[in-house]
Amino acid sequence: MPDITQQLYLWIQQIQASAQTGLAFNPNAYDRERYEEFLKLAARMAATVNGNATLDAQLADALAQKWRAEVGEGIPGYVTPKVGVGAVVFNERDQVLLIKRVEGMWAMPTGWAEVGLSPAEVAAKEVREETGMLVTPLRVIGIYDVAKVRGDFNPHFYSILFYCRLDGGELRPHPVETQGAGFFSRDQLPAPMSPHILARLELAWKIHRGEASPVWFDQ
Repeated sequence: MPDITQQLYLWIQQIQASAQTGLAFNPNAYDRERYEEFLKLAARMAATVNGNATLDAQLADALAQKWRAEVGEGIPGYVTPKVGVGAVVFNERDQVLLIKRVEGMWAMPTGWAEVGLSPAEVAAKEVREETGMLVTPLRVIGIYDVAKVRGDFNPHFYSILFYCRLDGGELRPHPVETQGAGFFSRDQLPAPMSPHILARLELAWKIHRGEASPVWFDQ
């Protein structure tokens, strides 16, 4: 995707988010009309970027209606980035736990944050559900703005990555959410794996070796 297209998608999502957030806080009739017009404008822009002139009007109407229906009320309607949570786990042989996602890429266990659970609880839950292993999160490795890595704002989300202690369990890859799971040595990592996952694993290995490492965060 060209850089200009990425930037257009970002602007579209920012207009969409601002309009949805404005509608969430019970605006007066005049402001409500303005916010709805901004929502329609963002939908027309998204349809145009789609590049199919025949579908532009139809797609724009459908998008605007969908986005309007998604508006919550008050604070729940304030549009913010989503939050993902991941876990890096090593065994006694200094091998790292990885899963093969349904799309075929290898990565550490991850999942979306859940209402009622802390980020650390989500990390332990995802490891247990995706691999069968039991862990205790010990520290945060990094907080990542995934859009800065992928250039993809759909959806825009932050990822919190934990360094975890392995407590036990039995390796049982989830039959639906993964294509497999296992522990791998640093010099025998599976492929394919994205460069940003490799970079996060390198930081995790430093922490595992006891090297001082502050929490990483994107500027």
